[in-house]
Amino acid sequence: MKLLNFSTEEEAYARVKDLASELSDQEHHIRSCIFDLHAAVEFELRRIYYHTFLQQLFLTKDEERNAKVKGDLNKVIERLGFMDMYRVLRPVLLSWPQPEYESIQAINETRNQAAHGDVGAVSYKGRNPFKDGDCFAQMFFDVWAIKQAIPKFFYSAFERRKDVLKRYIDKYGPGEL
Repeated sequence: MKLLNFSTEEEAYARVKDLASELSDQEHHIRSCIFDLHAAVEFELRRIYYHTFLQQLFLTKDEERNAKVKGDLNKVIERLGFMDMYRVLRPVLLSWPQPEYESIQAINETRNQAAHGDVGAVSYKGRNPFKDGDCFAQMFFDVWAIKQAIPKFFYSAFERRKDVLKRYIDKYGPGEL
């Protein structure tokens, strides 16, 4: 704060925004919301990755070791970029009968445009969320719809398999490794 001649934290919070860009308060708000919406989708992609690979870990009764192995997996997944994850998951997600997943690419493109370009040129499905409130609301609704569809995917891709395996083990026993 001293380097910028700010005497209070409040002054720093107010002035750095002005120094960092020439966006209006509303444009900052909209851009921040776009980042949050993108992050919500990114969180879901990370969750899918984690649970996909969690099933492949060799876990034992040693809970300390299991926690380390799971932590190592989580660190690797946390380092992945949005597009790295989406590139792999895209054919999987788009194969499901939920059209909501088709918006993920547009959400990412809009986030990148908002982060790296002129807000006047940002586009979500052909409209500008900075200039069109309905477009901004649609982006929110599309993310909400994705978050509603993900539990169906999770049940079918992960939980249902566990249920079937449990019934198999209950009937036939655990078998040998």
